[in-house]
Amino acid sequence: MSTSTHPFSTNMDYEDHVPLSAQQTQRLWAAFAGLVMCLIAGYWNMFVYTSSFWQQGLYSHGWIIPLFAVFLLHARAGVDLKLSHRELIAAALVMLASVGLFSLSLSSERAASSALVLAGVLLLTGLVCYHLRGAQLMQVTAGVRWAGVGVLGVSLLVRLVAAYYDMNPLDRLSFIGALLGCCVLVGGPALLRWAGPPLAFLVFMFPLPSVLERNVLLKLQGLAALASTWTLQLLGCPATRDGNKLLVDQIPLDVADACSGLRMATIFGAMSVALAILMVERPWWDRVTILISAIPVALVTNVIRITGTALLYMFFPESKGLQHLVHDWAGLAMMPIAMGILWLELEILRKISVPMDTDDYAVLESF
Repeated sequence: MSTSTHPFSTNMDYEDHVPLSAQQTQRLWAAFAGLVMCLIAGYWNMFVYTSSFWQQGLYSHGWIIPLFAVFLLHARAGVDLKLSHRELIAAALVMLASVGLFSLSLSSERAASSALVLAGVLLLTGLVCYHLRGAQLMQVTAGVRWAGVGVLGVSLLVRLVAAYYDMNPLDRLSFIGALLGCCVLVGGPALLRWAGPPLAFLVFMFPLPSVLERNVLLKLQGLAALASTWTLQLLGCPATRDGNKLLVDQIPLDVADACSGLRMATIFGAMSVALAILMVERPWWDRVTILISAIPVALVTNVIRITGTALLYMFFPESKGLQHLVHDWAGLAMMPIAMGILWLELEILRKISVPMDTDDYAVLESF
């Protein structure tokens, strides 16, 4: 079967599993890098505003989400990080230049600082796309590419509407849609299948809509306070609850916003999605289970934190220094506890859903 070697071919013999040549693949990766860098520059004012939320404790993880997304892209692309001596020097120079731009931004005026950070981010984006150029791209029909243009155009139109009506959450989501449109435009369904999930993972760097955050926060506060009260009562401690406040042996303990579990649910939700993306060899129900369990595990770890804090307050009522130390640093213990629960969950799933090859099944002979 003959196939055209041009990446924009509309040959009727097209198949989405026919690879492009190395030259065509690198040219399309360069186009993808240009599109993504243009999107980042176009959405930069949105990122500057979003970064103000990363200064808050609730969304302080937003800084590292892009790094996780790059790691997921590398893991799913299946490319080896093999650079020549010249490429290694060039990559080091790009990273040093980016660090230098970030450092200069700290001592610059606001407008100049934003421009310097943007330049550094664009350099790092180009470096990531250069590394991904070894990932094989497949032939794509003109119709599929036009579909990608359509997705990209609709996403940009949504951004215009969001800017007109001042709808920040919709503005942020349009960026993810634009990235996915670039995937379809450059690599079609094949690129979208492996690069789409890591790019969609970037949604975790955005804050929740205010309405959803307010409603979820209040519900999690109530659940955390209620579950902690039950746990303390089961342990034989005199504990009562009044709204989001606990009274443990006449010692008041307020379940504040920071103790609601929303931050833990957001971080652990991102971790669960990343793990589900990487679990390509596991059955789909394993990945769904990991995703569904994100919020329950976050609540369990939060209840452990509140219960442990209440017990220390009760046993050491006079030690104010210990109380403040535990209250301020107990949150650091939540992540290891959550990771331990996740490990236990994975072990259970591994035991009850064992992948089997067809050769493992015995043929039932008829009598």
